[in-house]
Amino acid sequence: MPARAGNWELLHESSDPVVADVPVVHELVAYYTTMAQEITSEAAVLERIGDGDTSQFKGESADAVRSKSKEVAASLHKMAGRYEAIRDALTGYVPSLEDALTESAAALRDAEDASAAGTRAGAMPDPSQGRADDAPPLTADEQGAIDAKHAASSRAQEGADAAVARLRRAVDGINAAGKAAASTIRAAWDDGLHDTLGDKIKAFFSALLKIIVKIFTYIGIALAALAILIPGVGMLTFMAAVAASVTLVANIALAGMGEGSWLDVITSAVGLVLVGVGGIVTKAASVAKTAGLAKGMKGFEKMNLDKIKKLQDVRSYNIKNALNDPNAARTVGTIDRQINRLTDLRVDTTMKNVLGGFKEKPNWWHPNKTLWAEDKGKISDVLSKGNWRADRLFSVDRQIEMDAMKVALKRDYGVDIAALPAWHKYVAGGRVVASWTNTFIYGQGIKPTGWGSDQERVPGYKEASGALVHSF
Repeated sequence: MPARAGNWELLHESSDPVVADVPVVHELVAYYTTMAQEITSEAAVLERIGDGDTSQFKGESADAVRSKSKEVAASLHKMAGRYEAIRDALTGYVPSLEDALTESAAALRDAEDASAAGTRAGAMPDPSQGRADDAPPLTADEQGAIDAKHAASSRAQEGADAAVARLRRAVDGINAAGKAAASTIRAAWDDGLHDTLGDKIKAFFSALLKIIVKIFTYIGIALAALAILIPGVGMLTFMAAVAASVTLVANIALAGMGEGSWLDVITSAVGLVLVGVGGIVTKAASVAKTAGLAKGMKGFEKMNLDKIKKLQDVRSYNIKNALNDPNAARTVGTIDRQINRLTDLRVDTTMKNVLGGFKEKPNWWHPNKTLWAEDKGKISDVLSKGNWRADRLFSVDRQIEMDAMKVALKRDYGVDIAALPAWHKYVAGGRVVASWTNTFIYGQGIKPTGWGSDQERVPGYKEASGALVHSF
């Protein structure tokens, strides 16, 4: 229940001093009652097993734990006692809470009535106010009016003081009830049942792993969103692979400790596998493109050398005629420059492995200066030039470039290279779509975040996750 409206300053409070939701407290009482009953029931089963009952649990594993079952049952009874103590403490606290709410509301009404009475008293006539020094003595009626106003003002002030005192009793009462409830709960915890060092270490690592999973899950989501805004950036893919790996390892550890969901492990593994599939597809395209460039390079070199040979033949002819023809000498110089340009082009193309504008790009799993330089160009394409490319978004840019390269190499250098099969594009694009589905539709549409009340988004999530726990 939210804070109640009203002029609480009449009671010397800046706002409602008793803010509470009684139905929520009743829900807590029901919750702790159910927990105590379930734990007591489990303890009873363990006690029967310890006494030799095989109807609930039998086999070699039962024989192995039988000696410990009564000890565990005793611990469960103590734990149930803690929940019962909380239930009893809250049950006893509710009447005081309800009384405080009722009394504080009544105190506010009393204060408002006293304030209204004070206003009315202030408006009553007072013949003594502003009376001249030489005025005749007050008459009996005038003195009666003065006395009536003073009496009304006094009653209003007494009412205001009584309202403040009533609120103070209500607040003091609920504070005392709260302390008594807290004392009851603390006393129940002093039952000799303590976590072992191993339990504390497990709890610490469990909490740490859950934080890690949440952090890296949201890092992965942020990277996926960035990859859509600026597609094709290899460093984003590399960081996403690292985030997916950390999330998977942490989820496996949590599930193994009984603190996590195997469904989360599976979806984390799917996310990492999809990254791996992307790497395999990219590697295949990279190998095919490198082989195509190598084959095209041979055609380019042959064509280049043929051009040089023809120029050299013409050069030789003009050298022979240089003594008789003045223009032949100038022609030889021109041919020399052309031969040098062709030679420089051959060396430059060979060194850079760039043929007709086609070159093999660095792969994202090798984060280095070359990859970063390539990524800066892609970022500039989007942010500076506005060139947002769908082929990069769906990771089919290499396949499309292979198709264009096949045409260009045949046209320019007479070289036939093998293009990637059409299904290669569908695998690359499908992998991206599946990754979005796993990250956004499942991760943000179905799977709960675990923050606050977001523990279950769709019916059956817990059942599906629980079924997987029993199957492993």
